[in-house]
Amino acid sequence: MLQITPTPSVFKLRPPPLWFVTNGDATVGPVNTSLLLRGVEHGRVPVTCHVRAFRGKWRHLLGVREISALWGKPASEPSAELVAHWCGSVEQVRDEEEFAHRAAWLSMAATGAESAMLHYRGPRALGLVTRAVLGTVSRERFGRLLPEGDLVLRSAAQGLPVQGPPYGPVEDELAKRFASSQWGVGAAVMIPFHVGGELVAMLELSRPGHAFRVADLRRAEHVVRRALLTRLQ
Repeated sequence: MLQITPTPSVFKLRPPPLWFVTNGDATVGPVNTSLLLRGVEHGRVPVTCHVRAFRGKWRHLLGVREISALWGKPASEPSAELVAHWCGSVEQVRDEEEFAHRAAWLSMAATGAESAMLHYRGPRALGLVTRAVLGTVSRERFGRLLPEGDLVLRSAAQGLPVQGPPYGPVEDELAKRFASSQWGVGAAVMIPFHVGGELVAMLELSRPGHAFRVADLRRAEHVVRRALLTRLQ
């Protein structure tokens, strides 16, 4: 029987962001998110302000997820109970195509992606086949075997995720997969999955907005990995 050992996430935990805040005349910071929240709650940071992370670009204050939730907009981060339910629902699926579709859909829900693809190596496949294509992207890749020379596949074989922006040759190849998306590709990511030292799946996501949050990607990674380990036991 195949021995399955848990593998750590391909995404490293990052320290919480530090923010600079400006009203157009004066700039203060860096401050952490908790202090920024308190400033908004007590009226010391007007909603018209702009913020930027330590190495980021200026954006509107409501572009910070925690601030957006504070002002009554729905927070997109799912609860731990909901994530556990997602894991259970996809683990129970036995049909290969339905498994791929559900895992990709849940990954979109976890990350706010507009489109998703899941490439999966089934028990009789010679390589990774595109088993799910969701969102506004064309389905022309569905059912196709990824070629060995694919740059994104080569990164996955080494256990390396691909994430843009910024974009280079590998990130460009990933973004081209989603070129038919309705609103374009502002951010794209590929998450590789290895079991027993063998590459068994690749999850690819895109959306037109800003880059994906690492915490969201780790959540999607957790759901898909749990499902894969259950199928291969």
